[in-house]
Amino acid sequence: MKKIKVTTQSELVAVVKAGDIALVSAGEFYASGSAQVTASGSAQVTAYASAQVTASGSAQVAASDSAQVTASGSAQVTASGSAQVTASDSAQVAAYVSALVTASGSAQVTASDSAQVTAYGSALVRAYDSAQVRASKFVAVTTHGISVKVRGGRTIKIVNPKTVPQWCAFYGLTIKDGIVILYKGLSKDFKANHDAFDYTPGTTPEASDWDGGKNECGGGLHFSPRPCATYEFNNEAVKFVACLVRVKDIRKPKPSDEYPNKVKAKGCCAPIWECDIDGKKI
Repeated sequence: MKKIKVTTQSELVAVVKAGDIALVSAGEFYASGSAQVTASGSAQVTAYASAQVTASGSAQVAASDSAQVTASGSAQVTASGSAQVTASDSAQVAAYVSALVTASGSAQVTASDSAQVTAYGSALVRAYDSAQVRASKFVAVTTHGISVKVRGGRTIKIVNPKTVPQWCAFYGLTIKDGIVILYKGLSKDFKANHDAFDYTPGTTPEASDWDGGKNECGGGLHFSPRPCATYEFNNEAVKFVACLVRVKDIRKPKPSDEYPNKVKAKGCCAPIWECDIDGKKI
């Protein structure tokens, strides 16, 4: 079996058909059946069926079905179905459904659904849903939800905030005299992108339609814990403002919230000011 460098999908198919190993370092490729591919550089490979991929460098691999992936360097892998991944060095893996992952070195793994992870060395694991993790002594495992099962490692259990003070603590915000600083990402004329509400520095914005915190969206003003976090809700933001908001005027977070990384409030309690992406006053 020979290792042959390929630059196109058709060349990869020909190499695989001949029973050899395809070497890819750039471009996008698809591997299936019993294909064997070694990916490096900036190559992107989508593997499914029983394909086998070895990834290194900054290669990116999406694996599903029964595909098998060995990842090292800074490779990034998304695995689902019954895919099997062995990750080492600084590889990053996102595992779903029934994917199996073995992680070592400083590999980082995010596991959800019923994914199973075996981690050792200084690997980092984030586990959701019904994921199962077996970890050696110095592996840090962050769990989200009550159905995750962990054996070994150093576990940090993430509890969803149930109160406004807990939400503030979760995002590292300081409450002083019942007031917290929150942020808004805006257009160049200090308008919100969804309703053109005005947040001009020096004003004290307040919602005219405040619903008392009944609903997650609408009926109030919405804020993020950091200026950079506002991009999720306005990816074209070019201006940022810091807003003083009373904790008692903020809607309490609920488990059913679709956007737990923002809060809704009645309004601000003092004039707002412009800041930069790091929250420093301008």
